[in-house]
Amino acid sequence: MAAGACLATLSNKGCLIGGFYLRIHQVFSQISRRPLLRAGSMNIFILDRNIRTCARYHADQHVIKMILESAQMLCAVISRTGGSAPYKSTHLNHPCTLWASRSLSNWLWLQRLTLALNDEYRYRYRKTVDHKSAAIVRELPPPCIDDLGLTEFAQVMPEQYRVPGDGVLAYRRFYIAEKAHFASWTRRRPPRWFVAGTQDKS
Repeated sequence: MAAGACLATLSNKGCLIGGFYLRIHQVFSQISRRPLLRAGSMNIFILDRNIRTCARYHADQHVIKMILESAQMLCAVISRTGGSAPYKSTHLNHPCTLWASRSLSNWLWLQRLTLALNDEYRYRYRKTVDHKSAAIVRELPPPCIDDLGLTEFAQVMPEQYRVPGDGVLAYRRFYIAEKAHFASWTRRRPPRWFVAGTQDKS
C-alpha cells in the first residue's frame, strides 16, 4: 500500500474513533444531567412513625450510615436558608433534603430520628460516646423555615415499592425486598414485619 493511501486510511480510522468517543462523551453528558437515584443513594428510612421505634428498626449498617447522611441533610437545609452549618452543603435537590426543608416539623423530626439512631448506635456497639455526627446534630440550631406540620414523607425508592400516602408501608416493603441480603440487628431482634416479609418471599 502506498504511503499516501496508508495515511488516508489512518486518518479515516482516526475520524471514526474520534467520532465514537465524541458520541460516548455526549451520551454520558446527557446522563449526568439526569436526577438519578441509585439504590445506595441518600435516604431517610421511615420504618415507623414513632421515632424511637423507627430507629430501632434500622439494620446495623444503616444505624451507622444514616447518622452522617441525616446530619448532612440537616446542615444542607440550614445552609440553603441562609444559616451557617458545620457540614458543607450536599444533595441540595435530593427529595429527602427537599422534604426536610419543606416544614420545620420535618426538619425537627429528622433531627430527633438522627439522635435516636445515635442512641441505637451506642446501645448496639456498647459505645460510651456519641457518634461524631450526632454530637454535631445535637447542637444544630433550627433553620428559618415555616412550620407546616409534618408533611407526607418522601419515598426515595423504585416505583414498585411506593405506596401513596403511606411512607412506612413503602419503606418496609423496600427494606424487605432490597436490604434482606445484608440486614442484621446487633443486640436486637429483627422487626416482626421484616421476618414475616422475608418468609413470605422464600
